[in-house]
Amino acid sequence: MPTFRKYTADSISAAGTSLVTCPSGQHFMHSMYVTNVYSTALFFTCELVHPADNITTHIAYNRKIFPGETVDIIKDNKIYLLDGDQVVIKAPVTNGFTVTLSLLEAANL
Repeated sequence: MPTFRKYTADSISAAGTSLVTCPSGQHFMHSMYVTNVYSTALFFTCELVHPADNITTHIAYNRKIFPGETVDIIKDNKIYLLDGDQVVIKAPVTNGFTVTLSLLEAANL
């Protein structure tokens, strides 16, 4: 049965923080809201890591987000994820962002 799940993070490292690793099946990435809670503009990066073929796809690369601004990183680009795909987020300041990912798991049923 398809299930919506929410994944959140408010502590992100510059080296990368794994937000979610997908279980088996197909999953639909519906939205990813990123809010800058820091006092200055910061850069945000989001990557999809596909371990099956060792490929990394950038959804956002050094996207400048201003203080107090909330952005839906995948607003116009709904994305399907497969077994083992990993969503990795990066930021230069550990507590600079809050991130909320909405994922429909087992979307292929």
